[in-house]
Amino acid sequence: MDFVRCNNSGINVHRSLWCDGRPDCPVNHEDELNCKSECDSNELRCSNSRCIALGNRCDTICDCAGTCEDEIACDQFYKIIDGVKYCSPTQTISCSLSDDGRYVDRCLNKEYVCNGHSDCPKVFDDEYGCLHDGEEKNSLQSYTKESCSTLIDHFWCPIENRCLPSSVRCNFIQECFDGFDEQNCETKQCTEDEFRCLNNQCVPKHQRCNSKFDCFDKSDEIDCNQNFHCPKGTRRCRSGQCIPNEWWCDYFIDCIDESDELDCLDRQRDFVEKKSNITKIGSIFEIGGQKSIIKSESRCDTNTQFQCDNGQCIPIQFRCLLTNNSRSICADRSNLNGCGNFSCQPYADAIKCAGSFCVDQTLKCNERLDCPVLSDWADEQLCPFFCSENRQCPCIDTTINCSDQALSKIPEHIEDQILRMILKGNQLGLNLTLNMFNKLDRMHMIDLSENQIQFIPPGLFRKLWKLRILSLNGNQIRSIREHAFSGLTSLKTLDLSNQRIISLQKNSFNGLRSLKNLDLSNNLLLELYDGVFSGLSNVISIDLHLNKIKNIGSKTFQGLNSLKQINFDEFRFCCLTKFVENCYPPPNEFSSCEDLMSNTILRICIWCLGSIALIGNLFVIMWRLKYQTINRVHSFLIINLALGDLLMGIYLLIIASVDSYYRGLYFIADAYWRQSSLCHFAGFLSTLSSEISVFFLIFITLDRLITITFPFRIYRIHSQQAKWIIVILWTLAILLSGLPLIPIEYFDNFYGRSGVCLALHITHERPNGWEYSVFIFLVLNLISFTFICGSYVWMFFVAKKTQRAASGRCVQSSSSSTIIVATTETRVQKRMAKRMMFIVMTDFFCWMPIISLGIVSLFDVRIPPQIFAWIAVFVLPLNAAINPTLYTLSGLTFSKSCTSISSATTTKSDFCYRKSSPNNNNLRLPMNSSFVPQRTSREVSGSFTSLRKESLAQNHQHYCNNKSFYKDPNLSRQSSNVHIDDNSFEF
Repeated sequence: MDFVRCNNSGINVHRSLWCDGRPDCPVNHEDELNCKSECDSNELRCSNSRCIALGNRCDTICDCAGTCEDEIACDQFYKIIDGVKYCSPTQTISCSLSDDGRYVDRCLNKEYVCNGHSDCPKVFDDEYGCLHDGEEKNSLQSYTKESCSTLIDHFWCPIENRCLPSSVRCNFIQECFDGFDEQNCETKQCTEDEFRCLNNQCVPKHQRCNSKFDCFDKSDEIDCNQNFHCPKGTRRCRSGQCIPNEWWCDYFIDCIDESDELDCLDRQRDFVEKKSNITKIGSIFEIGGQKSIIKSESRCDTNTQFQCDNGQCIPIQFRCLLTNNSRSICADRSNLNGCGNFSCQPYADAIKCAGSFCVDQTLKCNERLDCPVLSDWADEQLCPFFCSENRQCPCIDTTINCSDQALSKIPEHIEDQILRMILKGNQLGLNLTLNMFNKLDRMHMIDLSENQIQFIPPGLFRKLWKLRILSLNGNQIRSIREHAFSGLTSLKTLDLSNQRIISLQKNSFNGLRSLKNLDLSNNLLLELYDGVFSGLSNVISIDLHLNKIKNIGSKTFQGLNSLKQINFDEFRFCCLTKFVENCYPPPNEFSSCEDLMSNTILRICIWCLGSIALIGNLFVIMWRLKYQTINRVHSFLIINLALGDLLMGIYLLIIASVDSYYRGLYFIADAYWRQSSLCHFAGFLSTLSSEISVFFLIFITLDRLITITFPFRIYRIHSQQAKWIIVILWTLAILLSGLPLIPIEYFDNFYGRSGVCLALHITHERPNGWEYSVFIFLVLNLISFTFICGSYVWMFFVAKKTQRAASGRCVQSSSSSTIIVATTETRVQKRMAKRMMFIVMTDFFCWMPIISLGIVSLFDVRIPPQIFAWIAVFVLPLNAAINPTLYTLSGLTFSKSCTSISSATTTKSDFCYRKSSPNNNNLRLPMNSSFVPQRTSREVSGSFTSLRKESLAQNHQHYCNNKSFYKDPNLSRQSSNVHIDDNSFEF
């Protein structure tokens, strides 16, 4: 069941309204009973179990139904004069609500003013501008007289120590206890047809003593017995006011003291005597000061009448029918209850509300929602539905849509059932007044986006106490002042995105104690000070991304204990909200809240690899410059390779130094560092070093491949050609590395996308310039590695084949010489295979992990960020640290030994040749032989070793069956010239 029936009154109340803090069952408030097992600390429990706010005590309204115990002994707080409950000006302030043209008044005890709990939610907040003994109370701002004087358009109430806006001065309503706000006000001269109220307000004379409050202080309904004569056709209430005669005893309460419905039994008895089939109509009884008429055992004329729950008899044709004459139906509307299965067929053209009563055709398309709010509103279906005086604002369901109508003010006379209002794309900001939203107190949602609003004056939303969603998206607000959102006690969602907000003042969101979601994205915020979010103890989500925040106070988010998610532009601010479950963006793969290198092993490795790359390559350059006389071309290549690897060492040491400098404070300087020129320079060095090394390794490999594959080609690259090629390679590498430094949008912060300033594309994200990164580090490097790897494999097989051909010349040697040659050949092949494998594998371990991760990332495969950090810091510079050892340092000692013994070896070889062979001139291969290809110092040393091995083998040639070793002199010459060992792959 969606509706539950109140037992004593018969009124149906929707289940969503039960236990909502507001009684809907008029007699005993049963819809608010037994809602809590324990009342809150700021509540009072009535004897009927209802929990009411402490501020409801002695407020003129009976909240404890049946006993009215909350209104006992309240003389000091309000007086009853001529039936009018008049609040004591020194002890209370007035909380007035507009209700069908009458003022239902509440008197709020001064004890509950500035107590941290809002008791006047529909009028000016009783917690606004309070002192709170110099301290914040329940996240409310504390004011002093001195601080109030510094605020624009505010004044100080001396008795209660409150700071109020100037807009409430001289408004005929007393906000200060001593009436200070209504003193020294300009008095308007009333006309002859007007009556002057005690608060100096002027109202029409014909509205005096008409049982409706027109003066804000209700003085127009006071002293009506002595000084006022009731007009003809009216009757005087006991309290002195006058109402039309036909309103007397009609079951509709019209007198302020309800006296028009108290003395009606005699008249009803007269009616009983005339109708023999009616015995008794009912009785009037009083419960705790509230008088009600209920039906007893009697019934109306069942043939022609319907008996209401209050005893009223109405014509039976109005059973389950709502008409345009409100006094033709039951005063308690009980004739509209229990009509779910009622057929509207007896009523011509009547409209059936879903699961409810019938609506007369005269109410069809009257632009009022006459069917229940929770029904289908059938009376307004297929109608040009307008719920306000503005015909440009169509209404759908409970929503009025006034979008893009160039409105400068709120439409008037909006239906009470409308709960959502869309005002997007208007010009309300051009005519913004403090009272603009006063009549929208029923709204649950208001959209004020794109309304040219530039500021929010404090108290603008003070009467929107029911509002749950407020959108101010796309306005021109530059600053949020203190108490800008005062009165929005029920607000759940606040959208302040796409503004021009530069700053937030302390306590900008004070009073939003129910707020759950706050959106401040896409603004111009530069700094967040401590206390800007005070009062948001229940907020769950805050969005601060797309701002320009540079600094946030260390206590800015203090007290936000319910916060579950927060969005920034940079991960470093997440370090201030470690208690939040979801903070975006998360730390990148290189950094943490404390350090650039968050892992100790990474920290050690980057220093070690940087130092090795720097010192090792610097040594290679110096050594090659000193010993490059044997083969200048190869030495020149190695020098440039070492220079490129030296840049990687400089890059690593820059990153290591920055990590040490910002140790423990890096998250503060993260944005500054990644956008700095030094970071971009470091990224440029890393890319330049990586790519120039790739280019030189290709050049070196190509030179080796030609030398090994075509050993008898006379043409070789000479020094001048090598220099031009090297200049071209350097130029190409510098262009590839420097292109992202051009200030264009495509390369926006290309090298600053990570804390270590690397442009590697090894993540699933697609930042600016990612295609360029893929081209360099995936496509170009993959092709280069494939070429180098294939070339070394080809050279290995060519060298092996050549050595086999050379060993075939001793086909007729003795067994001992065969063993010596075979053993030497096996060792040479093994050492040659190991060195070639080492060259290929170092390139493999340097490039393939990066290439593989890059390819996988293109398919949006997510890999743990920790893997990226290890790859970027340890794997990328691997070649720069290994190359000096691989291409120079591993052969340094051996080369020196060859240099020191070269002359002795040559002499000894000559002696061996002469002694062992009768034709030693044909066997001796001097160093200056024209058949020996150009080699580096290590190749030359390898040739000396080979010659020594040959001489040892030739000492045994006299044991061969044939006296001459070479049967073909050309073969002899060829074999000695293509001798290749493992040293042929060193420089």
